[in-house]
Amino acid sequence: MEKQFLLANMTWQEVEERIKECDIALIPLGSTEQHGPALPVSTDHYIATQFAHRSAEMVWDKHKVVVTPTIAFGFSPHHMEFKGTITLSELTLSSMIADVCYSLSQHGFRKIIIVNGHGGNGTAIANALHDMQGNIDAKVYSVDWWNLATDKIAEIVTPPVYHACDMETSVAWYLGQRVLEDKRVDEPGKTIVPGFVIPDMLAPPPHVSTSYSMKEITDSGVVGYSTKATKEKGKIIADAVLERLTAFIEEIAKM
Repeated sequence: MEKQFLLANMTWQEVEERIKECDIALIPLGSTEQHGPALPVSTDHYIATQFAHRSAEMVWDKHKVVVTPTIAFGFSPHHMEFKGTITLSELTLSSMIADVCYSLSQHGFRKIIIVNGHGGNGTAIANALHDMQGNIDAKVYSVDWWNLATDKIAEIVTPPVYHACDMETSVAWYLGQRVLEDKRVDEPGKTIVPGFVIPDMLAPPPHVSTSYSMKEITDSGVVGYSTKATKEKGKIIADAVLERLTAFIEEIAKM
């Protein structure tokens, strides 16, 4: 049997039959924004899409989940000083996420997983989840792919872990994204407030947040060491993400 998990490739009758078999839908979400000189602007939504598709394929024998078309634009105003970035407002993105989930729920999908590939989408996702709570006949979950493998990331990558860095370049490269190897650069980024506001996802506490444009902390668009990236590191991280994402799908399928 063909592994047909892409909603966009199914007829409405096929979707109707699929929901009777499995009521789980995945929504890949990313951004279209600069990722330095070596990675395309599609990187965030490319990675999210790959993880959604690969996890759906991995659970196919037990659970015929559906993957929606990717939401390829995100909240990226802080990258707008770099050409090629396209941003939505936070309100627009939050409304789009909620509208997609409401649509899926209306058709009978009762478990929805947002597979997010861009950290800047966090507030819009949270707002959508809050708005939907109690107003939608489905349970909606959201996962940032890197949060599924922080232990593996901390073990093998060169910090800082932030943007177009060792981690992100390694994962994108392994998953098949275009990487201009000779254009990779190392730029650790400028600290906003030493000891408190540091562009590194794995930096030890204390953590203090503020808003800033990427141009304030990087000239190249990279924050991290992309020359340290390898497909081998990407495989280790991606394998952990997929193992844990599929375990989560298995768990909610029981509910």
